[in-house]
Amino acid sequence: MYMQFTRLKYLTGILLAVLVVALAGCQSDSQVSQPRQVDYDLGKYLSSIPREFPEQREFHASDGSLQAFTGYRRGGKQRVAVIYLHGLEGHAGWGRALSEKLVERGYDVFALDRRGSGYSSKSSRKVNGKPVQFEDYVSDVHSFLKPLRAYYQSVYIVGYDWGARLALAYGIAYQGQSRGLVLISPRLIRPGTSLTQKVKSLAGMSDLSERDMAAEFDPELYVTSSKIQAALATDKSRLKKLDENFLRQSMRMSEFIKKYIKRIRQPVQLFLARPDPLVDENGLITLLEKGRQPSFDVQYVDGAKHALQIEAPDRLARDIYHWIRYQELSRNGG
Repeated sequence: MYMQFTRLKYLTGILLAVLVVALAGCQSDSQVSQPRQVDYDLGKYLSSIPREFPEQREFHASDGSLQAFTGYRRGGKQRVAVIYLHGLEGHAGWGRALSEKLVERGYDVFALDRRGSGYSSKSSRKVNGKPVQFEDYVSDVHSFLKPLRAYYQSVYIVGYDWGARLALAYGIAYQGQSRGLVLISPRLIRPGTSLTQKVKSLAGMSDLSERDMAAEFDPELYVTSSKIQAALATDKSRLKKLDENFLRQSMRMSEFIKKYIKRIRQPVQLFLARPDPLVDENGLITLLEKGRQPSFDVQYVDGAKHALQIEAPDRLARDIYHWIRYQELSRNGG
C-alpha cells in the first residue's frame, strides 16, 4: 500500500546519509554560487538563532540525499510553522513574497525545493538507484516536517499548484502530522483532459502531449504584471521540460488522491483565482468535498491570475492567518 514505508527503506536512508556526509566535501552543486551550510541535524538548525533572512539551507530527504529549503525566521519562539510547497515549473523562490508576509504575522516559514527543482540537486532524481516515485516526494516532505513537531505546537502545509497536489497526498499518507492544508490554485487534472488521457492516467501512463508542458510556460496566465511576467519567463531556475517519469508519477499521485480523498481529516483552505484556465474549478471542488475534513473554506480572488502567492500575497497572508488562528483556537477550546 502506498502509505507503507518499510524499515528497509529507512535503514537504507541512514546508510546513504552516512555516505553523503563522507562525500559532501568533494561534491558540488552547479546551481549554488556560494557554499551553503548543510543541516544534517534539523533540530540543531531549528534551535539556533537566525543569522540572515532568509536562510538558504539543505536537509536530508527520505533517501538520505540533500535537498534545499529556504527558512524564513525572525527569531524567538513561535507556536506555528508553515511549510510551503512550490508549483510545477517553479521553485521555492516563487513563494518568497507570501512567506515574508506570513513571517510578519508571527509564523516561521520553510519553503522546500522539490528534488530536481530550484536549489535541490539535479542528481537526486533516483532513489536507491531507481527512478523517483511519487511516494518519495511525499516522504521528502515528512523528512522535513517530522522534526518540526518537536519545536512547534502546530505545523501547517501551504501548497501552490503542483505543491497543492503534494500537500493533499501528504495529508492522506501521513494523517495527523500536519494541522491543516492550505491549497493555492491546485492542478490535479489539466482542464480539458480527454477521456483517452484519463485512461492513460489510470494506467499510470503519462500524456505525451504534456511532455513539454513546462516549455510552453505562458507567464500571462500566471500574473498580471508585465514586469513579473518577464521575470518568471527568464528565471533560469524555472523548469523548462518535464521528464517522462515525473509526468507519470504526477498522474499516479493524482489517482492516489482521488482514490483515498476520504482519508483527508484535517481542515482545508482553498484559494482560487477567477478566472483561472489552468484549474478545473468544478472538478476540484467536487473532489475535495468528498474528503472528511472538519472544515472546508473556499476563498476566491477576483481579477487575479493563477500564481496567487505572487499576485496577492497580502490578501493570502491575511486570510491564512485568520484561518490558522481559528483552527488553533478551536483545537485549544478557545
